Amino acid sequence: MDFNSNLSKLREFLSQLGVDAIFVSMNNFFGNFTSTDSDIYHISGFSGSNGRAVVSKDAAILSVDGRYVKQATEQTDCNVWEIGMYPLVDSKAMIAKTLKKGQTLAIGPFSATYQTYLSISNLAKSTEINVKLIEQYPILRHQKSEDKIYFVGEDITGESIQNRIIKIQETLKPGSALLLSDKVAIGWVFGARIPPTVEKSVLPNCVAFITASGKPKLFCDLQLANNDIEFDFFDISKFEDVMQQIPKISVDMDYPNTSLYFPITLQKCDFTINQSQISYGSFESSKNTIEIRNQREAAKATSIAFIKTLAYAENTEKTTEMDVIGFFEGELKKNETFVALSFNTISAFEENTSVVHYTPKSKSNSAIEREGLFLLDGGAHISNSTTDMTRVVYRGICQNDELKSIYSIVLKSLIMFSSAKFPDKTKASSLDSIARFCIWNEGMDYPFGTGHGVGSFSNVHEPPRISSNSVERITANMVITIEPGMYFKNFGIRLENMLLTKRSFNFHEYIEFETLNFIPFCRKLIKKEVFDSSELNWINSYHEYIYKNLKQEFEYDSITLNWLKDNTLKI
Repeated sequence: MDFNSNLSKLREFLSQLGVDAIFVSMNNFFGNFTSTDSDIYHISGFSGSNGRAVVSKDAAILSVDGRYVKQATEQTDCNVWEIGMYPLVDSKAMIAKTLKKGQTLAIGPFSATYQTYLSISNLAKSTEINVKLIEQYPILRHQKSEDKIYFVGEDITGESIQNRIIKIQETLKPGSALLLSDKVAIGWVFGARIPPTVEKSVLPNCVAFITASGKPKLFCDLQLANNDIEFDFFDISKFEDVMQQIPKISVDMDYPNTSLYFPITLQKCDFTINQSQISYGSFESSKNTIEIRNQREAAKATSIAFIKTLAYAENTEKTTEMDVIGFFEGELKKNETFVALSFNTISAFEENTSVVHYTPKSKSNSAIEREGLFLLDGGAHISNSTTDMTRVVYRGICQNDELKSIYSIVLKSLIMFSSAKFPDKTKASSLDSIARFCIWNEGMDYPFGTGHGVGSFSNVHEPPRISSNSVERITANMVITIEPGMYFKNFGIRLENMLLTKRSFNFHEYIEFETLNFIPFCRKLIKKEVFDSSELNWINSYHEYIYKNLKQEFEYDSITLNWLKDNTLKI
């Protein structure tokens, strides 16, 4: 794809519109199954999942979060694009830098959230620039998906869909309504899914209109796979027509996560809109007993595939990053309940480990045939659930004392977080600092969140976010990841476990963690003196449990069994 040619076409479109610049977001409403569906990818080549851009006739600024700065720099034309790090360089900063007093910025109704629009509008007033709404961008023509939406049963959800609908309705005042735009929350409420693949796991292009009583209305641009539903279903193109027929009431919505089109259309139909005070995206975060059982089974199955793959990567004389991905996926597929990868597997050797979300391609597929660091970050939709985990191993005999220290500090951070006990409903932002404590003590940090919720046969990323600016709170029965890391120019180390939150055995009003996945840490990279006695006991107990409970899985696989023995020996 000729990204610069697409950018030139976009700039030509500016002249046709009579505007000076255009705001381009990755949060396209239509077609955004993957990052390569986004308008940003088509004009820049950046394939990460978080970005926003402002393009004028003379400038092009792309802002990405800390995970993607290196990737964005490598994927875009440095002669064309200026890369900034979000939130230091946010939408308002890019607009203020690009436009002058009296100039006009174009925004598409499906490419910006209502919160972004309000923020830009306020900036426009203070800087005396103009904002012009347009219908669509000229570069990307989103094609209607051939997927069909289907509805899962209680074997996956653990409760009836009607019961979940009632839970939402109970949050609403009589005579009011909710426009639910969080796609993960919609999947939870209605038990709605599309056939999950590595590219697609979250419902695309849907919103729900839910009143305090009566049938909800679900709008989507996909056809139904099964018609046994307890709500009204409409093609999303009919949203304005349907809203015109409904009595005008007050509608709550989540401004930061609702595409601009919907509040504009509701206001056009004489509805009053308000910012919702409830985080509906967190409803799916608290798992029931069936969901927890499924996630335990899925974590075990993925751990077994991980162990086999790490043994393969460390012991095979000559292989490649892509070969390792093929091996990992092959091992996952041996489980009869495997459905799909939950995201593109990260298989990175040596310097590629420094790219947080690195995925090997044919041109960048590194050979693995010498000593060095290898990182595997993978997950699956399996056993009616979803997984996500990461390990780093070392091929050969590591004699680099500094590398051992860095690995051990990251592991120490993971242990400190996993061992924490804290009051129920503690802010996720407070837990984020626990994971960073050991890394901060080394004068370092990682420029992204510490972890995230994991869905039940749904999105691999869901609330709560474990980050410094998270407003969410942690309670029992959530499944989250913990993934601290340290990154340098030529290598990076990240370790990731899946954790279940549960009531503390000794202090009922407190929460503690149960580790769900069981993959050994790289024993040859563990520097014993970095850890205190309780941390060494944690490592040894974890490894003892892994060997005792998983060794039978490898009794006919001597290479993997020997690797497992070596990496679970007592320290």
